[in-house]
Amino acid sequence: MKRIYVVILVLFLFSCQSHRGNDIRPAHQRLENYNGSISFPVEERILTTPVTILSLLKQLDNVDYSSYALNNDEKHLFMNYFDLLPLVYKYIIIEKVIGIYFINDFARSGMTEPVYDDYGNMYTAIFLNPEILYQNLSEWINHKDNSIFEDNDSKISVIIECDDTYQAVFCVLLHEASHVYDFCNHVTPPWSGETTLHTDFTDAIWKNYYEPVERFDFENRQNIVFYSSGEKISKEYALDMYTALTHTPFSSLYGSTTWIEDFAESFTWYYLNKYHDIKYVTHIMENEITLLSYDPNENELVKRRYGIFEKILE
Repeated sequence: MKRIYVVILVLFLFSCQSHRGNDIRPAHQRLENYNGSISFPVEERILTTPVTILSLLKQLDNVDYSSYALNNDEKHLFMNYFDLLPLVYKYIIIEKVIGIYFINDFARSGMTEPVYDDYGNMYTAIFLNPEILYQNLSEWINHKDNSIFEDNDSKISVIIECDDTYQAVFCVLLHEASHVYDFCNHVTPPWSGETTLHTDFTDAIWKNYYEPVERFDFENRQNIVFYSSGEKISKEYALDMYTALTHTPFSSLYGSTTWIEDFAESFTWYYLNKYHDIKYVTHIMENEITLLSYDPNENELVKRRYGIFEKILE
């Protein structure tokens, strides 16, 4: 299932970077099929998901999705977290995000899609899971990072030390805004088939969009699927996977799946730690004994790319 999804996503990204006319783009890439606009204030871009787009999302995940309408308190909460984003991210959302859509039972935390007008100008749409408004960051990240493993009677447990004062929407919105920034400014290379292009962020780390160089690849990485109801990885492999992760420049297992997730995850946890003192430490436990702890902000390979993030924030 993981490989099928990657192929679909790769083909999608390839088509997003092409310069074909909007009339032959897939429906989810056409601005005409959305109901938002960059002329709206950000709060007014939180909209009901268009039926056409909702239908396409249902097909993608094979889930009977419905649009979630935020009440005034929820919109106020969302805007409070929008105000906590770095200034450069607030600007990129104002300039490039045409709509923000909450989806009931969404099969992920969030998703950002490039969208094009008739002239080939790129904008983006952000889709979010409403549960991130109600679960704190620690609850959501523990749920997310454990979703790749079988929920069995293993003596091994994966426990994330994070933060319970902020709602998960803060982290997810920061992550999705990182994708918007990346799509517009190419921190990672624009997809163009079997590209050999690289940026400072991906050079000597990634072979291509979904495959790191051999030095940073590890067993079961290609089997990682978050939130899926399909085949999961035994928790008995968690120690080996996180041990391998400590020898890579990836901030998380999620960041190890593709180069766009590598950037979004690395920037998110860098920013949350530096500017909001939010920890992200994964503990692999067996019968209450800590076998391994991984903090990406203590990983020298991860920290080597912090200069790129500092330039973004200048």
